[in-house]
Amino acid sequence: MKPTFRLILVISLVLLVSSCKKFLNVRPDNTTNLNPRTVSDFEEILNNSNLATPNYMLADFASDDVYLSDYVMNSGNTTMAYYMNTYAWAPMVWQPSDDDAMYNGTYKLILPMNIILDNIEKADGGTGEQKAIIKAQACINRAYYYLQLANIYGPDYQSASAGQDLAVPLVLHPDATEQPRRKTVKEVYDQILTDLQLAINTPSLPDFGVDVIHPGKAAAYAMLARTYLLMSDYEKALAAADGALKIKSVLLNYESTAYKPFTLRDQEENPEVLLARVYIDQSYVRQFNDAIYASVSLSDLLGTKDLRFVANFETWPTKNHFRYEQYSDNNIPSMQFNYSLTVAEMMLIKAECLARKGAGESSVALLNQLRQSRFKKADYTPLTVSPGEDALTLVLKERRRELFFHGGLRLFDLKRLNRDPRFKQDLTRVNSKDSVIATLPALSPRYLMPFTPKVIANNPAIIQNQR
Repeated sequence: MKPTFRLILVISLVLLVSSCKKFLNVRPDNTTNLNPRTVSDFEEILNNSNLATPNYMLADFASDDVYLSDYVMNSGNTTMAYYMNTYAWAPMVWQPSDDDAMYNGTYKLILPMNIILDNIEKADGGTGEQKAIIKAQACINRAYYYLQLANIYGPDYQSASAGQDLAVPLVLHPDATEQPRRKTVKEVYDQILTDLQLAINTPSLPDFGVDVIHPGKAAAYAMLARTYLLMSDYEKALAAADGALKIKSVLLNYESTAYKPFTLRDQEENPEVLLARVYIDQSYVRQFNDAIYASVSLSDLLGTKDLRFVANFETWPTKNHFRYEQYSDNNIPSMQFNYSLTVAEMMLIKAECLARKGAGESSVALLNQLRQSRFKKADYTPLTVSPGEDALTLVLKERRRELFFHGGLRLFDLKRLNRDPRFKQDLTRVNSKDSVIATLPALSPRYLMPFTPKVIANNPAIIQNQR
């Protein structure tokens, strides 16, 4: 192992352990073994809430769901200018000293999964079934992280070009001896599918883990459904979504629960969560003394009676924009984002696949089943297919209502839908005076997040995304 990589390995594990917040009712043990040898050691690596709190905030800033205020855009802030640069799809996003929390943070989370996968078979103690469960859970986690990375830094999956399009480095072992190059989109997706199939085919893996941050078969099927949808393989996406829904199909009634989607504890109490992922931001709120806002197109689509709007946004507009709710985390203002895999997302994937195969009536029935849990009874109106608006259009609108600020899913949808002339669109940013300040043409390379100068300097083998 190269000395520099060994240092990164040790530092990353120290950070993972020192910032550990065990999700179960156990206090973090500062003496946790950094050289895991036993099955219990490897279980301890998975018993960490940091694995469920990745930061993909900038991926949502690049979508059409977000509005940043004039106050932020005109702040002149240079320390965190990457927020404004990402939002405005600027030619240059990063300053030379910037760190990318999405890229660096995700690889720090992949590292302990690779440690598990390289060593669990020869771990001391435990049973073969226990080892198989740990291995499967590490595979599901790794698949989640790589699907995020592939879609943030690489183009959408196109079967004709996936073998040539570049995604991200595919690091599968903790003892790499050379600087990894970017692998193709196909190579990364192939590994994701391999990891998820291994998990699904593990007889001892239960349907659910001991809590919502530990994945089980339901999460594996859900990740597989999301992956196949992004590959436009609708038959396999439908089968995988059905696999998840056969395990769990319960929806949370927002009217009767005073729904708040944000913390891991909230996720634990939500019956439709298949795998919990959340992010709590404090740095943006503190730096800019402001939150983010729903774009006009998003708030118009939701409407103020949709309880997904009520749960997430202040119900009075600021210059025609509704502000995302701020919360207090240890008396510090924060914004909290829900990235979880849910029953609702599986229903939406199934509905899209049904619509694409011509089963519009069944597709819309699923949408209405979901929507009944998202409105007060007095405000609910069922969707119907009308002239000029087919079932697929209704599904895509409902995906946006359900999955906004969801770790980049809207951005990923925009990329794949721009391939279809029916849904292709150019995006614009406007200020409070409705003056256009930025545009993003459909299929623009600026949909891809660039790598920071630090990443390129540390690994010149990485080819930069062109803007």
